[in-house]
Amino acid sequence: MSENKDLFLEMVAQYRQGLAKIQNWHSIKSPDPGSLLDFSSLPSPDHSKTARQLSKLVVGKLNGGMGTSMGCAGSKSLVKVRDEKSFLDLILEQVENLNHDRGEKIPVLLMNSFYTHEETQTHLRAVEFSAEIIGFQQNKFPRLHAESMSPLAPDKWGDQAYYPPGHGDFYRCICQHGILQRLIDAGREILFISNADNLGAVVDFAILNYMDEFNIPFLMEVTPKTAADVKGGAIYQQDGKLKLLEVARVPDDKVDEFRDRREFTVFNTNNIWINLIALKNRMSRSPLELPVLANRKNIGGIPVIQLETAIGSALECFDEAVGLTVSRDRFLPVKKTADLLLVRSNIFTVNNGRLKINAERKFQDLPKIELGESLRDVESFQNRLPVVPDIIDLEELKIAGDVRFEGAASLKGTVHLEGLKKALVLSSGIVIADETLRS
Repeated sequence: MSENKDLFLEMVAQYRQGLAKIQNWHSIKSPDPGSLLDFSSLPSPDHSKTARQLSKLVVGKLNGGMGTSMGCAGSKSLVKVRDEKSFLDLILEQVENLNHDRGEKIPVLLMNSFYTHEETQTHLRAVEFSAEIIGFQQNKFPRLHAESMSPLAPDKWGDQAYYPPGHGDFYRCICQHGILQRLIDAGREILFISNADNLGAVVDFAILNYMDEFNIPFLMEVTPKTAADVKGGAIYQQDGKLKLLEVARVPDDKVDEFRDRREFTVFNTNNIWINLIALKNRMSRSPLELPVLANRKNIGGIPVIQLETAIGSALECFDEAVGLTVSRDRFLPVKKTADLLLVRSNIFTVNNGRLKINAERKFQDLPKIELGESLRDVESFQNRLPVVPDIIDLEELKIAGDVRFEGAASLKGTVHLEGLKKALVLSSGIVIADETLRS
């Protein structure tokens, strides 16, 4: 029996025993100040040491996701997000500019799924990049019928019979593929890894310096919750250790408390910094025991279960792990076309692949945007908004029904657009300020 099959059977056994719900809810407490730091408390990076620290760095991206939530069939990281550049193009541009400006050869590490590996590798063959790009494919496990726990039949379901078992699979994969030792042998000791669709996850010299100077084994970036983040994983402290709490592990009668922003004020951005030598030493003692999460899906009308683990759950495997509260601009994921509208708009400027809030924006928060069904896939979104509107002064936008822009537009304040009885067609050059327009 292969090692990967053993891992899958272990995850099934853990699921059958009952997923690890928190038993003693009252034992959970907010982390103490020594374990949950604020970015402002970090020492300024010592620029005389920056070159040495960058020579230890590798930038990793979790690249297993598809663009299905935006109606795209292929790898999400290849969706065009800004100036005809994809997520992956912007990621490589960020690192390439860092390499060019600092005279470095920082490699990029990509964990792909069986959905995205070949497409990503094909794309990379046409890309010029001065350092190494290390791509590998994570495990491929069978989906299980929710009732019988029997695997879906590949003869009937094809690739839909399988799934990638979450980003917690990263740790075992980089050992199995020999990548962990290879990076260490090359002098790469610090990994900064994040989701490929998070355009705010860029290398930060202050965090890199802190990881290096204080020999931190594991650091998780967290940021204050908003109303949109109530499902995000929270950091808590128990028995002196930092741990990550996902909603799947919360007792049913405590879910509202978990989502309360007053009780759990920050959430996991999935921007993770790992000392690779500390990781190797920890894994040489025993495999990381990460809590198994059950992700319930519906495949062709059949309820199925995917057993997964999360990369951030390794937080509790390191005694000296820390959480770091960072600003919201380090968390800019693009999950929906509403997010795509934001990052394509003039609210952001782009420099060397990095998105920054436009200095002309007067409001501190990003606008709240809700797009109706007709705008939820990328093709319809682009057809109905052929030119991205000027939204620098926008606070809220809600679009419902059949709404179409003929060209450029300027949206200010609170704007609601409804095409519920017939199409609402907005002429090129229109300015809409604090209005509700209905057809």
